[in-house]
Amino acid sequence: MALLPNAVPMRWASGPLEIAKRGKTDGFTPQNKQTLERFHDPASLDILKDSPIDCLLLSWAAGLPEDAAQQKSAAALVAAARQRNLAVAGWVEGTADHAAAIAAARAAGLVAVAIQDFKGQTDFPVIPWGERGKMPWDAPGPLLAATGNVWPGVTVPGFGDSAGPTRVPWLDSNGWFLQMARARVRKPLWLMFDPPAKGRIITAANYQTAICDAEIAGGRWVISLDETVRAGLTEGNAPARETLKQIGAAIAFFDKHADWRTFRSLGILGVVSDFTGDNFDMSGEILNLAARQNLQFRAIWKSQAMAQPFTGLKALIYADKAAPEAPLRRKMMAFTEQGGLLITGPKWDPEGTPTDPGFDTQFTVRTFGKGRLAVAKDELTDAFQVAVDAQFLISHANDLVKVYNASSSGCTLVMGSPDGKRALVEVLAFATARVYGPRTVWVREKYRGASLWSIGAAEPVRIEPMPADEYFGVECRVPASVPGYFALEFEV
Repeated sequence: MALLPNAVPMRWASGPLEIAKRGKTDGFTPQNKQTLERFHDPASLDILKDSPIDCLLLSWAAGLPEDAAQQKSAAALVAAARQRNLAVAGWVEGTADHAAAIAAARAAGLVAVAIQDFKGQTDFPVIPWGERGKMPWDAPGPLLAATGNVWPGVTVPGFGDSAGPTRVPWLDSNGWFLQMARARVRKPLWLMFDPPAKGRIITAANYQTAICDAEIAGGRWVISLDETVRAGLTEGNAPARETLKQIGAAIAFFDKHADWRTFRSLGILGVVSDFTGDNFDMSGEILNLAARQNLQFRAIWKSQAMAQPFTGLKALIYADKAAPEAPLRRKMMAFTEQGGLLITGPKWDPEGTPTDPGFDTQFTVRTFGKGRLAVAKDELTDAFQVAVDAQFLISHANDLVKVYNASSSGCTLVMGSPDGKRALVEVLAFATARVYGPRTVWVREKYRGASLWSIGAAEPVRIEPMPADEYFGVECRVPASVPGYFALEFEV
């Protein structure tokens, strides 16, 4: 059995190794230990009956004494999984011996192992993984896995999904990282993250949000269940079974629309960077904050920028500490001269004629040809302020999409099909406790008909875009019955 590119993976926490690792954490209980033991029993695979999950990611080696016991005791589980057409891959971490872990995986019938910074030679499938700021982008393998991700949602310390009267909600999302990653590689991307360990009740809607956050940006979450759901599943608990059913429904929805993964951002802001080290921290956070403002962007890797046209972009941000090489600098200045906006750090030569930006900003703004050049007065240290100033400089007059009467905590993504015949607007609200009323989606382009898709609906709802109250664009009315995530597929 081979690991398929479109596999639906679940983190299958079980066995002696998981017990050893989790036993060192605060709050580990005898019930937690019992659940890990039950999930190691082949009978636990009955949980996945009628589920789209077809791959188990099992802790395999961590350089701990329990490695051998984990691998030996997993034999029956792996054999039972294969009989059910479930692939099993092993997760290798810590100081584990990579060669030994691979040999044991091959002998046990695993389909692959996921290893960080693997340097050896093997004909056994290895999934390279790394923390998202240190990804092995060029490593061979069937896919890439990233750690260091966040649980998607709206959070305020002590308030859960509610900001309270004087608190400001914080939106956690991994979508910006996936958009950045997809601009670099075309292979499948797995995101590793767990539900919050304590302090929050995780609902089926929260799980669907986590799935949507990854899928709409072209990635796949390695599903990880919280302790309450896992224990409930082993006990046949109805709410736990319903949660797993809702997880399956979300996955099935996106697999039904697998062609959407070939769509690419129609963003008007290009963020140019090598996305490594300090540049990842700054430019990555600019992407993150642009997404929160629904400022449509494209991540442009500096190594690929010369081969990519800037067509459709209104602005570029170059926040890397080192100046670009001369050919790329000339290309960005040509973009500016032809009418674009270029936002840069303080080391960029202040060319052009000074002009008043119309608001208090950290940038000195100059006209250059038909465009503008915004050069920072001091070193760029605050990604939030860069994103805010960029939004003002670009102006909402250039927005591609607006969603009215929607949650203030959400993200919207505008994508186009490879053939240019379809456009996709996906709207994800992270405040899962909210009850939604009718919403209106305005898009700049005068698209023709639209199909409204949502998870759980058997068929799409046909919507006829209406002329907008604004001077251009069209509007679509989304019924109150549609949940926090929906997609509008337009005919161009």
